[in-house]
Amino acid sequence: MRVLFSSSPGVGHFLPLVQLAWAFRADGHDVLVTIAEHADKAAAAGLEVVDVAPDYSAVAVFERVAREHPDFAARMAERAEAPIEDWAIQVAAVNRPMVERTMDVADQWRPDLVVYDQGATVGLLAAARRGVPSVQRNQSAWRTGALHENVARELADLCERYDLTVPEPDVTVESFPPSMLSGTPEEGWFMRWVPYGGGHVVGDRLPRPGSRPRVAITMGTIELQTFGLDMLDPLLAAAADTPADFVLALGDIDVSGLVVPSNVTSVGWTPLHTLLRDCAAVLHHGGGGTTLTAVDAGIPQMLTPDPRDRLQYTACAAVRDRGIGLTGAPKDVDSALITRLLEDETMRRAAEEVRDEVWALPTPVETERRILDQLF
Repeated sequence: MRVLFSSSPGVGHFLPLVQLAWAFRADGHDVLVTIAEHADKAAAAGLEVVDVAPDYSAVAVFERVAREHPDFAARMAERAEAPIEDWAIQVAAVNRPMVERTMDVADQWRPDLVVYDQGATVGLLAAARRGVPSVQRNQSAWRTGALHENVARELADLCERYDLTVPEPDVTVESFPPSMLSGTPEEGWFMRWVPYGGGHVVGDRLPRPGSRPRVAITMGTIELQTFGLDMLDPLLAAAADTPADFVLALGDIDVSGLVVPSNVTSVGWTPLHTLLRDCAAVLHHGGGGTTLTAVDAGIPQMLTPDPRDRLQYTACAAVRDRGIGLTGAPKDVDSALITRLLEDETMRRAAEEVRDEVWALPTPVETERRILDQLF
């Protein structure tokens, strides 16, 4: 069987698809990934990849949306925890450059099944074009609602060209565990989060843990490019005043312009699950994959999305309401908050409880078999 995996641009959207892709591949099925931007990261996961929009830049897309739709940008910047369906203008702009080539790939490769991440409406459209079942992999705690219908309206010209209507996914696989979705409607099956952040050679790049607690700081792959390094200034200032050791993991971002305190070590690109094994807490931007990797580590977390990045606020609500961490804008972070993150035993026990809950969920292998049993 041929399974097409369609990913939104950005490493954070692709990584949650890897485990299911591996499960299908190990079960003997052909797997092909379509993605724009970071195709090299997808290929490094041992998968066959098509870059459906060479020279794509998510940051450029976001800037164009803000420029061409100022009312939308202003409206969304003022809304805390807005549902993802209200972001259709931006999600459509992200998907538009990928549609034509993805339809070509679907026609040429003829998949029997399409698996796509929640923001990749293009994957759902590819399934509709081929008349095959689709599986949606949810991101973070977002509820899909009318997202894909709204995106399709924004892409009406392309939908008309390819004679497409937007179906419902046949199966949805959640990312967050049940206790982190309390009070929100469940959309599908639950699956264990198995962290993957890329392969690496284990060496001495990470400093050995010392006598003080270690705290990780990471901000995803898009946020710093979009909003600038100055969002890190209050975090680093708070770190300087906290009796702990910090590890700054920002991927390929140039940190030479930052004032880095003596108790902060910058390590560049590091698989997050490897880093968090020896950490007592983590400060991050609120991305779904980062949130869940912290959950898998069983440690408290502080979510500090930039106020202009309202899409990450859904994870903030899930973490805050479950009692496994703290939330706030970067400017609100101080030494007292970080100390609370390290010393609050109730928060730590809650984080360990959710970790155990996630570990008990069906594995990607079990979920792959359930998908096949249900759809074929």
